[in-house]
Amino acid sequence: MNRTTLNILCVASFAFVAACGGGTTGGTTPVAGQSPAGNTGAAGNTGAAGQVSSGGSTEQATGGATVAQTGGSTETGGSPGGTISTGGVAETGGVTTPAGGTSASSTPKTGGTTSPGGTTSAGGATTAGGTTSSGGATTAGGTTAKTGGATSSGGATTAGGTTAKTGGATSSGGATTAGGTTAKTGGATSSGGVTSSAGTTGAGDGGMSVDPNTVVPDLEGFYWEGTCSGNIAIHGKNCPFAPTGSTSQTCPAGTTWATRGTIRDKVLNVKGTTGTPYTITFEVRGVLGTRCYTGGTPAVANMTPNANAANNTWYVGGTQANNSIWNTYELHIAPPVPGATANIYYFNAFPSNVTGWCEKEASYQIGYTASFQVLGGGTMTFEIHDANCLVMQNCGPDDTASTCTAPRTIDLSGMTPPATFTQPPTNLVGGTTYYPQWAYFSVKSVTSP
Repeated sequence: MNRTTLNILCVASFAFVAACGGGTTGGTTPVAGQSPAGNTGAAGNTGAAGQVSSGGSTEQATGGATVAQTGGSTETGGSPGGTISTGGVAETGGVTTPAGGTSASSTPKTGGTTSPGGTTSAGGATTAGGTTSSGGATTAGGTTAKTGGATSSGGATTAGGTTAKTGGATSSGGATTAGGTTAKTGGATSSGGVTSSAGTTGAGDGGMSVDPNTVVPDLEGFYWEGTCSGNIAIHGKNCPFAPTGSTSQTCPAGTTWATRGTIRDKVLNVKGTTGTPYTITFEVRGVLGTRCYTGGTPAVANMTPNANAANNTWYVGGTQANNSIWNTYELHIAPPVPGATANIYYFNAFPSNVTGWCEKEASYQIGYTASFQVLGGGTMTFEIHDANCLVMQNCGPDDTASTCTAPRTIDLSGMTPPATFTQPPTNLVGGTTYYPQWAYFSVKSVTSP
């Protein structure tokens, strides 16, 4: 073998080593970054091949120490030796080890592990849709940034409530409106409750409030008078109380108490939705002759009548007691309300358990609030029944007086009687002035289940 042949063999051997094994000490550089970062040993023989071209990744010369994939370890202007500038270990395709070595490129410089869609972007776990975006565990303070999600703004609750959905669990007066469990007014909640305007409960009995003018318009401001009239002969502090339109001097005898004497009815119609039950809460004040009833329930058990102040003389159900001649003031509801406590009520009951008050020759001040039920489309019949066609006048508290000398006047503050109403009311019959019994009504509320 001559010198020329030897030189050729040496050159070929050197080229083979440079192409196939020049970086063996630094480990194998995989394609597309498939080897785990840091598997190589001591830094490989990067040489000049690790330098960054203008805008390129890393040039790949045959025999170069570093494999440069598209989207590899360095960007335009990358650091010599494969240091990652922006975006993490690998932008597209993975973990390319520059020049076969571990180098400083293993640690991301800005932001986090990956750029688009990675674990963190700028201070948070993820940029778009990640765990956090700006300032905390949620985008705008809540668990999720969905409209109407678990919370909307500011934490677990919006304004003290459970959810931040428009309307939440309830609209007005619901489960949470402004910091409370319920916002019902007076009940389960209205505006409040309930409650309500616009709550689950109304006023008084837990039903929905209804405009009284749409159900019992004639009861508001209803004036009910036991008007003295007729030619019946009188005595004491009575006034004549003949059947309407009668000029007879004789009181109808009848065959039973129910048909005897004078019966006067005033019918008020119930409006609203036909068949719908309504609860009417009213207030009444006035001066009435009183009597006893039986078989029902008084508003005040064991009441002691008061001759100088307002008495609660409301009585639910039952009937008149003893077939006496003292006048009744009755309310009859038709048709009967299913499930109602009663369909007949009395306005002038004195207790039968207190001796001497069932048949007083006097009239008394009344004043109270009570409730009864009606059906839409039905009627309320206000009835006065006097079995001997004579009624006590409004003559004051002295039941021993023989003449009517001190008619009462009643405080109607908070009520709205007409301007023409004067006290005490009077009736002129045959040239004689009488002071009738009377009652004035105001509707406090109407509710419906």
